[in-house]
Amino acid sequence: MDNLLKHAMRSLLMIFVLIMPATTCSGEVSDALMDESKTIKGIYVYKSTLKPRSAFSSSTEKFSRDGKVFYKITEQGRGDYDKYENVTWKSDAEVEEKESLLYVIYSLQIIRDKDENILVKHEKRFDYDKKKICYTASDGEGKILMKRRFPIKGKTTDNITMMHFLERFVAHRNEKAYRNFYLISNEPKFYRINIKVMESEELELPIGRIKAIKLRLIPDMGLLTGLAGLFIPPTFVWYTEEPPYSWLQYEGLETSLGSMHIVASISP
Repeated sequence: MDNLLKHAMRSLLMIFVLIMPATTCSGEVSDALMDESKTIKGIYVYKSTLKPRSAFSSSTEKFSRDGKVFYKITEQGRGDYDKYENVTWKSDAEVEEKESLLYVIYSLQIIRDKDENILVKHEKRFDYDKKKICYTASDGEGKILMKRRFPIKGKTTDNITMMHFLERFVAHRNEKAYRNFYLISNEPKFYRINIKVMESEELELPIGRIKAIKLRLIPDMGLLTGLAGLFIPPTFVWYTEEPPYSWLQYEGLETSLGSMHIVASISP
């Protein structure tokens, strides 16, 4: 009997050992980790006319610090942007990868006029220990134009990092825990965003025709949510159907309430 029990225990142990690597591997796939290094190009067009508005390039680089995994996100653009015409902009951000999410550490966006003079700097710093986000807007001479603090209430991103941040939500789109997040904009405003998973859609992009996962992003404005939908154009984002669920297209307001209704897509 003792030998039979020992044999059964050994068999159970072998099954456990065999199952564990498969479970871990499956988790890694579902987390849809970002590429270690990636660069894309894209264009903004007016939703109403589809005429070009601006062009941009974006890159991500993976690095380690103190045993933790981070990504540096950089974006550069040229054209009309937000309330400005004929400008250039550069955005830098750093995010930490943990718990199947991307945690924003900081972001900085600098917008310049055609003569390279700084029009405005938007900076956001996230303090997860104090659960606070510090937003600062300043001019080219370093004068503070606005300073605000916002609470960290849950999964939070900003306008600079949102498209990368949502890759994880696409990977977990069938889970209720990934149906909302918080967004801080350059206005600055703090929004709770609800996610509605739409039917997959075939996109006609500058790089060709691609079948994509489609999400609708709905700002939660309490009792005014339904009414706001009558005046604010809907916001959609599209991602590839396979990991790492790369961003393909965005449709909605460019930067804030009252800004241009645009479509942003990847391009060759």
